Amino acid sequence: MAEMKVLRSAVASMCDDLVASGGVPFESTTELQRQMLASFAFGMTFVIGQIEHLTPPEVHALSITMLMDVFKYSRQQAAAFSSHLIESASGRGNPTIQAIIHRGIDGHRQWSSGQTAELSKNVKSVFQAVGASRLDN
Repeated sequence: MAEMKVLRSAVASMCDDLVASGGVPFESTTELQRQMLASFAFGMTFVIGQIEHLTPPEVHALSITMLMDVFKYSRQQAAAFSSHLIESASGRGNPTIQAIIHRGIDGHRQWSSGQTAELSKNVKSVFQAVGASRLDN
């Protein structure tokens, strides 16, 4: 298992690639787009947890740092959002968020195999499905 500090950096880099694949510079994203990207990234982070044999608390911690590092949420916002993501992923929360998390699980495979066009199409279709495809704030 890789050291958590190394994984934190790797997840941030992966998420930077994810944000770039959405076609909207991070500074120009709407809050809805950030939430959708973060939900998608949570699915991707979950896969890393599986690959690295992380415990659920370690995946939770990695998700919180991802939300702070990449999506610029405060520690409190990241903790609350990650708990909501975990609840949704388990089927007890928002079904739309659950679907986006599962798209992120698929997105990890696209990202890790260098399928950038497919990843971009995947992200943009999520934006379109939730009405977040507008590029203006």
